[in-house]
Amino acid sequence: MWFFRSPSIIYGEESVTYLNDIPQRRIVIVTDGNIVKAGLVDIVRKELPEDSDVLVIDTVPVEPTISYVLSIKNKISGFSPDLIVGLGGGSCMDSAKAAFATYERPDMDMHDITPLVHLDLRKKSRLILIPTTSGTGSECSWASVISDDDHGRKNEFASPEIIADFAILDPAMVSSLPESVRKSTAIDALTHAIEARSSTWKNPYSDIFADKAVELIASNLFEALDNSKNTEAVANVHIGASMAGLAFSNSQITLAHSLGHSLGAHFNIPHGISVGIFLPHVIRFNYSEAKKEYAEINRKFPSSIRKRYLYLTVESFLEVLKMPVTISDLKISKKEYDEKMESMVSLALESTGTVLNPRDAGRPELEKLLKEIE
Repeated sequence: MWFFRSPSIIYGEESVTYLNDIPQRRIVIVTDGNIVKAGLVDIVRKELPEDSDVLVIDTVPVEPTISYVLSIKNKISGFSPDLIVGLGGGSCMDSAKAAFATYERPDMDMHDITPLVHLDLRKKSRLILIPTTSGTGSECSWASVISDDDHGRKNEFASPEIIADFAILDPAMVSSLPESVRKSTAIDALTHAIEARSSTWKNPYSDIFADKAVELIASNLFEALDNSKNTEAVANVHIGASMAGLAFSNSQITLAHSLGHSLGAHFNIPHGISVGIFLPHVIRFNYSEAKKEYAEINRKFPSSIRKRYLYLTVESFLEVLKMPVTISDLKISKKEYDEKMESMVSLALESTGTVLNPRDAGRPELEKLLKEIE
């Protein structure tokens, strides 16, 4: 027996105006300082009902930790919101999901946020997520990636109960993204879709969303990069990224995420870059076990980019985007990389992506894949 889980999704131009009609009046917005500076918090506040009381928490760090989430719990509890809004990229939305859970259940240890524990949430509030990047898919997933306090591990807290009640996909929220962010988050989304297509938990629902996600992103990304005022192209990439989020949250990720999370945890590499650098290598490694799935998703890339095999297509795509492909591109010394090899392998072995990869991978295989980007 399977379940397909999704928030209610409001999308398209001016979809943020949906906030006019919400019944809640005590609202916490979880975001970061850059989102405030970009004026996006002001846009959201303007659309909230006039008689709302609003608390803005704009301190979300690039890599939120367990201590950070717990540090804002008392502030949220003291305000007693009936709605929590996560506004931003993956860090902001993941922080909002974790804060929502801890506000609802202050007695709960965050490590209890697992699919195996009934959390009994939504006694006090609801959750709305508004992404300001096109890539993480966090607005549609039921996972929250929160680091240990020493940043040595990225915890994948997951429960169907922390999925948002509503996700708002407004292209205005991403129209001013820097090119570097637009590129890295798009690669993150493509990785979600490709890995969802090949996970051992893949299913007909996740396949459909993964295929359409690749089609929308790959066919519109270059136009969105060339002309951010092309609302249709920007919106298509944004919707595609959300579809990729739906795909992987209902089927799961594989080795590129296992290795990418480990690399990111050890060297503080942005998530989209850290998973993207491994993607062609993981596809090549998995080809014998996922040949049919990879062939099907390869056909969703435009013919101008598509190569005979998916890993070659992805390599070409990364090359055109001028994305990093080696540790030297990431300014990581080979000596330090090799010194942390064993620790990176150990962390990757613990990931669900390794368990659900279509081809078995143990310590020797993971080490080989890590060495392929040296």
